[in-house]
Amino acid sequence: MNVSKFLAVLLVFLWSLPVVARLPYLGNWQAIYPDSNADDINGTGCQLCHRDDNGGDPWNAYGWEIRNIFLITNDITDAINTAGDFDHDADPLAAKSVDEISRDFQPGWTAGMVNSIYFKVGTMQINQPPPTFSETTTALDFPPANSNPLPDIANGAITIELSEVTDGFNAPLKAVRAPGINGSLFVVEQTGKIYRVDLASGEKSLFHDVSADLVDINPGYDERGLLGLEFHPNFINNGLFYTYQSEPVRAEQNDDVDFSTVAPNIEPNHRSMVVEYHASDPSCNSFIQKRQTLLIIDQPQGNHNGGDLAFGEDGFLYIALGDGGRAHDEGPGHGTRGTGRDNTNPLGSILRIDVNGNNSANGLYGVPADNPFIAGPGVDEIFAYGFRNPYRMSFDATTGDLYAGDVGQGDIEEVDIVTSGGNYGWNWQEGSFYFYNSPSTGNYVSDTPPPGLPNDLIAPIAEYDHDDGISVIGGYVYRGTQIPVLQGRYLFGEFNKRLMYLSAVNQVVEFLGAGVADYVTGFGQDADHELYVLTNDTFNPSGVDGKLQKIMAAGATYTPPMAGEESAQCPVDDEICMPIKAANGKIALICL
Repeated sequence: MNVSKFLAVLLVFLWSLPVVARLPYLGNWQAIYPDSNADDINGTGCQLCHRDDNGGDPWNAYGWEIRNIFLITNDITDAINTAGDFDHDADPLAAKSVDEISRDFQPGWTAGMVNSIYFKVGTMQINQPPPTFSETTTALDFPPANSNPLPDIANGAITIELSEVTDGFNAPLKAVRAPGINGSLFVVEQTGKIYRVDLASGEKSLFHDVSADLVDINPGYDERGLLGLEFHPNFINNGLFYTYQSEPVRAEQNDDVDFSTVAPNIEPNHRSMVVEYHASDPSCNSFIQKRQTLLIIDQPQGNHNGGDLAFGEDGFLYIALGDGGRAHDEGPGHGTRGTGRDNTNPLGSILRIDVNGNNSANGLYGVPADNPFIAGPGVDEIFAYGFRNPYRMSFDATTGDLYAGDVGQGDIEEVDIVTSGGNYGWNWQEGSFYFYNSPSTGNYVSDTPPPGLPNDLIAPIAEYDHDDGISVIGGYVYRGTQIPVLQGRYLFGEFNKRLMYLSAVNQVVEFLGAGVADYVTGFGQDADHELYVLTNDTFNPSGVDGKLQKIMAAGATYTPPMAGEESAQCPVDDEICMPIKAANGKIALICL
């Protein structure tokens, strides 16, 4: 074959590649963007090449650029990557094609009579409409941002006061009541200690200390530590309680990890442990022994850990897990689209387990038979998913409804009522708005839904934007008697020194007269369903003057619940107490 004939044949071959090489194109495309909806086989996608499936009609700007690069380099992967680094349409946000692809938009096309289309013979037409895709909902470009999603939080009509019960805590995160132990709350410090507070006197005593087991807490800022505590519903008889704690990666535990959320060649940042302990004398501070670690979960990053624990009326333990860290729910350990969207990954979910059972994979707990994903795709332990960082949750003492405060990213904070199998939207949505992010656009929320949006997303019952705060702190539905006007309303906080309640669904208002001087970090509920707020004097875990304060009606006088009962149960300070283990293995607390 002479040179001129060879070149002619080669040229015909290259020009025909869009037709004969569509399958190789698609295969390479899907290897780079495995979750893209690009489809050059049935003609509905046209992200890669031409408008329809016969290979002979016009190309969009992005497909034409891939073609031109491929003709020069003969490397389809290089052509896709290089072309994807640029904006090829009239997208006002100037999103790169690769960013549009990652969110299932159509690079190279934009709405309106503004498109340039190309033909294999070398001609082009400008100011053309985009093609009509078979899916009429196909989005072409990133939508505009909503720069002011929600109105400012208004002042409500309810006035409250805070009465200090005790202070001197190091980064307190929550206060927990132990069933059967009235008159006390147990305060969790992020740095590892649990203090029992006598509500009658305000005196606190060390109940347990797990600080030696934790990761090293960064005093400047850290979201790891002792994050959760919950007592067994029958604690007064069996002495069992549970913690959620952040521990370092230990090689000897590698084979015991229940959920490894990172690639085999990547070491986790830390491990989240749900640990079961036993108190020898539940009625008072006593000898405490670790019984077993129920769950070990690898965490890819150090933030967005969730960490709360709560027993429901069904007797099952609910465990709140954040998305594993990193902005946008992206990066190593987050999968291709994020852990929040993925019910086959426990991160970004609320789990539900039976601490009295043993049918789990590790045999240390049970999986309730009516968990929503137990019979199909999804992690058996997941109760609900689609969360970013459900830092605090609680059950309504009257209705049994599960409330969670889910910390947002850059725009929206939300409160959810959590139901079995529910998908709460992250990172499709932030609050009730649609979440967008790319390296070229940054992150923002919009009123326009993205392509491929699931139809089962559950909207929050309350939300506010970052004009009013930075991190929601979930609280409780008030079921006490001392503030009748608050009865049945959900009370919660904003980390940046605000206390709020719901006057109606999605009507967030602020209490009058609360006077929160420090950062709001958590809440507590006593045996009478009266509520308490925890605050920290600094933004970070270095605080040394955290407070436990009772929420009261304006002008009310603090009346300690069950006053005096605690001192009759516990030994006085000058007694010397020690645990004694008998030959039969039982442990008793002997006080001299």
